[in-house]
Amino acid sequence: MPSHPILIAGGGIAGLASALALTRSGRAARLLEKAGAFETVGAGLQIGPNAVRALKYLDVWECVAPASFAPPRILIRDGHSGRILQEIALGAEFERRFGEPYRVIHRADLLAGLAERAKQHAGIELAMNAEVTSVADKGGYVEITTPAGSERGEALLGADGIRSAVRRSLGQEGALRKHDQILHRALTSFDRPMPEHLAAITLWLCRRGHVVHYPVRGGKALNIVAAMDGRWESEDWSAPAARQEIMAHFAKIHPDLFQVLAISSPWHKWAAADLAPVTSWSRNRTTLIGDAAHAALPYLAQGAAMALEDAVTLARAAERADSIAHAFSAYEALRKPRTRRIAQSSLRLARAYHAGGPLRIARNAVLRMTDPARFLDRMAWIYDFDPRA
Repeated sequence: MPSHPILIAGGGIAGLASALALTRSGRAARLLEKAGAFETVGAGLQIGPNAVRALKYLDVWECVAPASFAPPRILIRDGHSGRILQEIALGAEFERRFGEPYRVIHRADLLAGLAERAKQHAGIELAMNAEVTSVADKGGYVEITTPAGSERGEALLGADGIRSAVRRSLGQEGALRKHDQILHRALTSFDRPMPEHLAAITLWLCRRGHVVHYPVRGGKALNIVAAMDGRWESEDWSAPAARQEIMAHFAKIHPDLFQVLAISSPWHKWAAADLAPVTSWSRNRTTLIGDAAHAALPYLAQGAAMALEDAVTLARAAERADSIAHAFSAYEALRKPRTRRIAQSSLRLARAYHAGGPLRIARNAVLRMTDPARFLDRMAWIYDFDPRA
């Protein structure tokens, strides 16, 4: 066994999942999180069959499943007419088709499950208030610096997000691309049973924007995300938002959608951004994982799933390779094509979702005429994927 643990910069989904995955190959992991506690804020997440497979590999699924919600279907509706354009059942037939269920969960609940399992593992050490400020590859080990001093590791994983310091240490700055959309989120709690019509994952397609909502917290809260065309002018990346901003943008919408937006508060907004393709994720004993390597726009709802898949693929590569550097190279080669396809597909959806005029009419017609089974066939490249293979 290596004399030093693998160091992981970042205690989000990618970092915690990586720690759990790597310990399966007999390695020790030390996770360094710059905050004083694991994140408790954020939006909902969609956990498709590919993500469920990864969570089962990590032995975390049983921890997080009770906090998840099983939506009965996905509805795609025109935000102005209210017409249902596509309906995908997510019940037993879906699970038979893809081998695993489809769930939705609050980000904090998923993180809590990952952290709980990591704390139970003797091979994982969690360090808070430990921001990685410098990185040096010493050939036979890596050396990093935190406010507490320097320490050595067998290798370093940069799981520190879209503005990754580890990525900069590799000389791979990666262009952060702000797109002409602004994302808004709200979480509405219910002190009574949630109305049945809100139980589905519902995607509303509007002119110059779209809205998606679904239950989280076991059906006790409604997660709402609204994406609007517009330019982000602030130097900050996020800010509070007023409900009036959202209501003014989504004018002449169907009453069902109006009601969802009207009851939702408080709102938070952030810049819609992704990461231009990074030339190289790895160098010797250092590699990138999750958003640090391949942040994408969220329109395919695959951000968390890609981080979980990364962790499993990396661990499997480490089991097979004769050195950690070779494992990192193999992991990068396996993950790059898939994560790039996710990013490109998400970018295309941003245009299709917000269409107006003849393009909106054509989009709606295609959605209405597509058989649900064929619609799922088009998504199979996402949901059939098994990172354990």
